[in-house]
Amino acid sequence: MKTKQLFSWKLTSLFLLGMAIISAMGCHENDDVDYLNNVSETQDDEWVNFIEDLSFESIILTENQGDLTDALNQASVGDLIFYEDSDIPETQNLKNSKGSLFAFNSFEDEPIAIRNKTESSVTSTKDAEEVVDKRRRSCRILKIKRSSLSTNIAHYQILVRMGNGPYDIVRLHRVVKESRRYRPIRTEGNIFMIHGSSQGFDDIFLRPGVENPDSQNSSPFYLASNNIDVWGIDLGWTLVPAETTDFSFFQNWGTTKDRRHVLKSMAIARLVRGLTRQGFGRLNLLGFSYGAGLTYNAAIKETQQHRILRDIKGIIPTDFALVYEQADSPFGAGSCSVSETSAMLHSNGEYQNANGVGFITVGQAALDDPEGDSPFAPGLTNYQFAIAAAAGPQPNGPDWHFLGGQFDGQIPTGLAYTEETRWLKLLTSLAPYMPTYIAAEGFSVFCPENRESTIADLSAVKVPILYIGAAGGYGIDGVFSTTLTGSSDISAKIVTKLPNGPRILDYGHADLFMADDASELVWKPLRDWLVNH
Repeated sequence: MKTKQLFSWKLTSLFLLGMAIISAMGCHENDDVDYLNNVSETQDDEWVNFIEDLSFESIILTENQGDLTDALNQASVGDLIFYEDSDIPETQNLKNSKGSLFAFNSFEDEPIAIRNKTESSVTSTKDAEEVVDKRRRSCRILKIKRSSLSTNIAHYQILVRMGNGPYDIVRLHRVVKESRRYRPIRTEGNIFMIHGSSQGFDDIFLRPGVENPDSQNSSPFYLASNNIDVWGIDLGWTLVPAETTDFSFFQNWGTTKDRRHVLKSMAIARLVRGLTRQGFGRLNLLGFSYGAGLTYNAAIKETQQHRILRDIKGIIPTDFALVYEQADSPFGAGSCSVSETSAMLHSNGEYQNANGVGFITVGQAALDDPEGDSPFAPGLTNYQFAIAAAAGPQPNGPDWHFLGGQFDGQIPTGLAYTEETRWLKLLTSLAPYMPTYIAAEGFSVFCPENRESTIADLSAVKVPILYIGAAGGYGIDGVFSTTLTGSSDISAKIVTKLPNGPRILDYGHADLFMADDASELVWKPLRDWLVNH
């Protein structure tokens, strides 16, 4: 088949040092000022005004006063600390923190209030110019948007600046059932979702090839309708427009940066959950494909941090293998080769991977002129080529494919489990560019010299794990990575339609989020696990 290797989809009384820092973080100077006071229906959206004023380096959340000392000791200049108790004992030692403390009054009782506990008598040692510079560097909420997906399901989008680069911005998503506008119900579980290569939250989760999400075609909608608080992220590179020509900002943008953005975003999600009566508890982190690699990466990073700084409750790596069981696996070697090739391109100044542009072109051609000759594969029509790009074997694993297909010999005739039009529309919605350094840095874990260190890193991960795999994707090959962790709570769900093969025709990588029966085969088991974790 001519499309066999064209594309690959592999590709979270206290003080500051001075009032200047208080201003830099967007904090008011008055002691015990109520920033948020939800006492009536008309004030349910005041949490939006509160977080839109925040500017911070990191956010530290504590679920009880017993953890407060640890939070204070771990804070850095520019950090915000939130805790759930209303009073601090006078004997509490608060002199080890450089952060700003906010007291959060009870989740259960009305009203909910946020109070800034920073003393206003601290004097500034910084001049105005340094204050402005500090604010420019700190993370901050840029914009919050709410829309309705149904009569009781809302979709929130939160733009967050993560740094001073032109595209150091991520977009957070929240899909949640509400009792009224801006007032989520008390949910039964939570999840934070990371998309894969060339995708965004909408593309593969909320609206994968559809305009109107519902419980049958959208995993976030399904989970929210079943009382799960759903969060997700659009990583910064997904927001880079197609007309961009200068990619110098991509030079050092790799998995380390994406991981940092994910973990900071998870802390913001935890804060919003607290402000909307869900508590400050940690979140379950799901990553799909490349996002699964980030999920493992984030979990490993948190093992190296004090527990008070951790945001992950459990992980759900979805259809991805971080370590292959066989040290000489050709698929691990192939991924290492991708890393080496990407590193070479990066060293030559090619900082962008334009696979997304190619996907968009293929999808649009199939929609506009399905019977026209494909410029990519003579002998196939635009439609056939687009279907082959989904159902044809890719080098990620044995007979690995994106979506399960139907063939006449080697000629693709359609998709087996996902509606063809959804696939074509998905292609046209993808992110045009990814940083080359992501593959160079991220896929280096597959190289032989890094195998043992990766295994050692995984052994420190002890959070609950649910692995979800597609039999025609990474499938069973992704289970081995979970066995290398130190977790005592590991489950695996391999989705298959053809237990006895052939694998090339079985449930594909993205069928997990796009197939007609994914709600029953994939999302229901996921929901059940989340309720119990």
